[in-house]
Amino acid sequence: MSVYLVYGDSFLVPKRLSDLVTESGASDVLEANRHRLIGPQTNPDELLSMCNALPFMDDYRLVLVEGLLGTAEPKGRGRRRASSDDSVVANQWKDLGEAIPHMPDSTVLVFTEGSLSASNPMLRMLKPVSRVEELSAPSGEALARWVKSTVEAKGASISPTANRSITDLVGSDLWTLDQELEKLALFCAGKEIQESDVSELVSQVREASIFTAVDAMIEGQAGIALRLLHQLHQDGKEPLYIISMVERQLRLLALARDAMDRGVPQNELKGRLGTSSDFVVRKTAEQARRHPMSEIILRYNHLLEADLAIKLGKLEPELALELLAGDSSLQR
Repeated sequence: MSVYLVYGDSFLVPKRLSDLVTESGASDVLEANRHRLIGPQTNPDELLSMCNALPFMDDYRLVLVEGLLGTAEPKGRGRRRASSDDSVVANQWKDLGEAIPHMPDSTVLVFTEGSLSASNPMLRMLKPVSRVEELSAPSGEALARWVKSTVEAKGASISPTANRSITDLVGSDLWTLDQELEKLALFCAGKEIQESDVSELVSQVREASIFTAVDAMIEGQAGIALRLLHQLHQDGKEPLYIISMVERQLRLLALARDAMDRGVPQNELKGRLGTSSDFVVRKTAEQARRHPMSEIILRYNHLLEADLAIKLGKLEPELALELLAGDSSLQR
């Protein structure tokens, strides 16, 4: 019996899943021995039945479970409510933890998930009986090395300044980085990617930089936020437009955080946020998991105050940008 739990960054997890399936020897099993379950739609009896069944004319039965542990995340409505929810989930799935050691050796069971809190009851339950891997997006020098190796895998090379430019603007969003590095590698056709190529070609950098800037603002990283907002200004975006982009993202962030606190499944977020962009939904959901509603609302109120001051002629838009980025009231 091989049981794995892989969770964390949404770019790294699917790649690791593919590697694990290959390593386990279950990559070529018959369709009759391959099962994929989606968390909110999964029930304990169904999962246990699949895992306990011997494979049909094959060496392995592969069972992939996506998003199940996320249904057990604390909903953020107080300690007593969270504790009660934890107990319900733990009781619902306790048979799984007890049954795993007794499942057939031919079963390969893999759980995949996004970010999880350490207090997640299913995470605590699975740790003793499975191989757990938490995958985090690299940052700093590790991110620069990731960009360099990714570019090289695409048959190209990148200058240090171009590497720094794209990571400053996009941050550690590996999906966007991978997509844009693919475009840059094709565009440069064997030549080293330069900073000017990044500025010319990267289509999602401006939108991605808003996510990174909002993250930096909420986390009190004034220098990063200010640099990103200034870069948008230098690229020809007016301060009022930049402020409106930040306001839109904070509003989406509040909607996403509220939906998560209410236990709304992620596949319904697109409708809640009123957008057709998978990129915006994915980025907003990842961002909302990192910040409590109180911080989002506080930052949003500061932005509304700045916007009102601009409209009343009490504050220049350029100065408003600097004040919003440098506001120290949320620094930890």
